[in-house]
Amino acid sequence: MSKKKIAVWGIGKHAINNILPALTLNKNLDLYGIYTRNQETLNTNTKKFNCKTWNNSNEMLSDPDLDIIYIATPIGKHAEQSIKVLESNKHCWCEKPFTSSYKDTKKIINIARTKKLSVAEGFMYLYHPQYQWLQNYINNYKNEEIKIINCYFTIPYTRTPGFRYNPELGGSTLLDIGTYLLSAIFGLINNEEPIISQKIINKDKGYDVDMNGYTCLKYRSGIICHLHWGMGYGYRNDIDILMNNGSIYTENIFSKPKEYIPEFKIKDLHGDISIHQSDKCNHFDAMFNHFYKLISDKEKARKEEDRILHLAKWTDKIKTMDSL
Repeated sequence: MSKKKIAVWGIGKHAINNILPALTLNKNLDLYGIYTRNQETLNTNTKKFNCKTWNNSNEMLSDPDLDIIYIATPIGKHAEQSIKVLESNKHCWCEKPFTSSYKDTKKIINIARTKKLSVAEGFMYLYHPQYQWLQNYINNYKNEEIKIINCYFTIPYTRTPGFRYNPELGGSTLLDIGTYLLSAIFGLINNEEPIISQKIINKDKGYDVDMNGYTCLKYRSGIICHLHWGMGYGYRNDIDILMNNGSIYTENIFSKPKEYIPEFKIKDLHGDISIHQSDKCNHFDAMFNHFYKLISDKEKARKEEDRILHLAKWTDKIKTMDSL
């Protein structure tokens, strides 16, 4: 399969620092163009990344040479823009979460299936050797042997929140941060469904969106998952898993620089510690390599669609259910 031309719609700090550099290096994709309504940002980055732009989004969508659009706009814009991308007969790859609701996500995936176009959701950490090593490690255990999973992704308040404090743009720490934890758990335990035994979603004083939260997922096999996320805490980004014969812990499971060499602290039944390392990796580049395969591999494409739908369903359950 030949190289595909891709454009990025939405040029914030994340796109500039992570997405665009990864695309310039990717062997399967050609960074063809970028688009944002911010003219200064647009001018600076078209020169920096040596790519084209358009006068408006409709020009981009109608460009016959463009194969893929990666949506990096605020969460609240994802649904409307994803539909436009697919209706223009282009593959739609999107920042996480895919949309802010299960209903919108299902509608978009139905369009993609009808048009035989790929969709993908930008959880880059899923493609890092660190997470894949952890998946393989956990696969050696039966669910009944896994007891407790504690997972944290918390960050301090930020002075430059962008859309994150704006409910009209999809601001929500559940959507922006909590979905990392849910996607991680569902990738580790994918052969049974949990129940939500507890959830707390907080709106801190002076903020219009949920700023932090907690949920407890319980599985019939006995696994209990404690998930903590949000802003207004000290920084944590880790997962700790207790099994019947020991435990495994790793830091920076969700976010890390490309030079980072992950470590796993493994304790045996008596608490004796061994350390294992996995490979370093630019997980954004690895993510785009995986997305590229979705274009031609129908089985992989369907698995990604199902994964997106499953996460959207459970995010909605946590977001909309009454407090327990």
